[in-house]
Parts: sequence; C-alpha cells; structure tokens
Amino acid sequence: MNEVWKNLKKKIHSFINEGKNELKKINNPRDLIKQIPNLLTISRIALAPFIVANILSGNLLIAGLITGLASITDMFDGKVARALNASTNFGANLDAVVDKIFVVSITTPLFIIQPHLIIPIFLDLVIATINGYAHIQGLQTKTSKIGKVKTAFLDSLICASFFTQFKAIDTITKILYVSTILLQLKTAKEYHDKYLFAYKQIKKNELKTEKQKKINDNARNKQKVISRGTKIDKAEKLNSLNKLRDTLMQYKAMQKNNLEKEKEKSKIKKWHW
Repeated sequence: MNEVWKNLKKKIHSFINEGKNELKKINNPRDLIKQIPNLLTISRIALAPFIVANILSGNLLIAGLITGLASITDMFDGKVARALNASTNFGANLDAVVDKIFVVSITTPLFIIQPHLIIPIFLDLVIATINGYAHIQGLQTKTSKIGKVKTAFLDSLICASFFTQFKAIDTITKILYVSTILLQLKTAKEYHDKYLFAYKQIKKNELKTEKQKKINDNARNKQKVISRGTKIDKAEKLNSLNKLRDTLMQYKAMQKNNLEKEKEKSKIKKWHW
C-alpha cells in the first residue's frame, strides 16, 4: 500500500511539473494557440459552478444547455489538439481528470431529482479507479473504442436527464440509461482484463529477469571457483617445481662433495706412496 501512495505522489508531482512546463512554453500571444485544447478542457471546470447553481435553483433547462455546451468541448478538445499538432501527455491526463471532476460535480446535485443516475456514475468511478490504479502502477491501459462510446453515451444521458419533462426525451433517456450501464459493464471488464494481462506480463518479465540474474550470478560464482582452483593448481605446480629444483640442487651439492672427498683420498694415497 505504501508503494501505491509513493507512486501516486510521483504521478501527481509529474502532472504538476508537466503543467508548469506547458505554461513556460507560452512566450508570446501566438503560443496561446497551442493551448486552445487545454483551455477547452479547463472550460468545463469553469462551467460546472453555473450548472450546479441552475440545478439547485430549479432551472434545469438552462443547466442542461450549459451541460450540452460543456460536452461539446469534451468532444472537440482532442480533435483541436491533433489539428494544431498540440497533443501532449499533460493534455491527455488533464482531460481525464477534468472529465471525472466535471461529471461528479454536476451529478451530485442532480441525484436529488434523478437518483437513478447514481448507478452509471458509480460504474464510471469504478472504471476510473481501475484506470487510475493501473496508471499509478505504471501500466498503460489505453482508451478503447468501446470506452469512447461509453463516454459519449454517459454525456448524452446526463444532458438528457435535464429534459425528462419532455416525453420524447424521457423515452430516449431511459434507452440511454440502459445502454450506458451495459457499455460501462463491458468497458469495466475490458479494462480489468487489460490491467490483469499487463500486470501478468510485467510479473512474467520480472521473473525472467530474476531467473536470468540468478543464472548469471551462478555462472560468475562458478567462474570464481574455477579461477580459484586454477590459482591453487598453479600454486601447487609451482611448489612442486620448487621442491624438485631444491632436490636437484641438493643432489648436485652431494655429488660435488663426494667428488671433493674422492680427490682428497687420491691425494692422501699418492702421499703415502
């Protein structure tokens, strides 16, 4: 658990630094053009208080229209980023964070009049938790096509929920409600399976690395033993050679002494004669 918190702090710190770097890129008014996608994303947070205020005051139509406008920014911020060649990791993370804050902030007061929305919102938070935990662990679970469709259906459901006083829209809302939940369940399972697959792959690679490390360590230890054995063999051979040399020298010394003794004996015999 401590490891998760450490990784979370690192991710938050990295996200803040990325934001600071984006701000440093703004040196003149022209640089602001590259920040249009991020401004569109942030605008959803700016619109959220107006939506909440209108919900609480009973102006559901105005709240619905503002929510629709916010949903449009969610549809176009990514496309604008790609068109301006301004796609960044910070922009993608900012979009994900803002989406969750926006949805939770406007649906919390909406539960008062539409309590059934708690199920799709809860499921969306479950999906966000799976993605968030995977991201903290360093696992990348890319947004799938069904995930994007699910988001579009959820946004449409929230927008339609403001206009349920109209019979036709109320029918559409019910269809969207069931469809969104089914898509969310499918998306949650898909992301969960992706996370497990990625996690198993990492663990498998870690085991392979650890096994290879053990093999390398064993090979190094074996080489050390062989090297030590070789050194011992060399030392023993050298010691044997030294002993042989000493023995030969002693033998030569003995022969020399014997020759000298023989010479002395010969001299004594000659003297007697």
